[in-house]
Amino acid sequence: MVFSYLKINKPAFFGLVYSGTLLIIATAFQYYGKLIPCQMCLWQRWPHIVIVLFCLSIIISQKYFKTFVLLLIFLAFTSSLIGLWHSGVEIGIFISPSGCSSLSSNPVETLKELLDKPVAGCDIVVWSFLDLSMTNWNTLLSLVETFIFIYLGLYKKD
Repeated sequence: MVFSYLKINKPAFFGLVYSGTLLIIATAFQYYGKLIPCQMCLWQRWPHIVIVLFCLSIIISQKYFKTFVLLLIFLAFTSSLIGLWHSGVEIGIFISPSGCSSLSSNPVETLKELLDKPVAGCDIVVWSFLDLSMTNWNTLLSLVETFIFIYLGLYKKD
């Protein structure tokens, strides 16, 4: 009985582990790596937080399984789209939101910003691996998560 229940919930366990791991890695970079996230970085985390909560809901109750799976697909894709937008901001294709610039244009405000808090602009790449920024990695990994949710939730039949 327990194993059949686990079989049914493959998308939920996958999402819980996958999005949970992405959130843990991002938090580790923030607190242990001292990489201050910008506003758009934080926006990319919200869909993963909700994915974890929905996956817990699916594990607890199967009542709205298909609806939750569709929401998981939507949320993973949303994180990927935010990441794509953020990637475009990093390379200068898209304009960043007003609250996400690296520094103010007013020199007095800029000095105040530097003294009050660490600078974390959306257009600044603070970490990269294999020539891809953390934003690029989140975009790719969220897109992979989207397709795996589609496969596990809609197409995979046991």
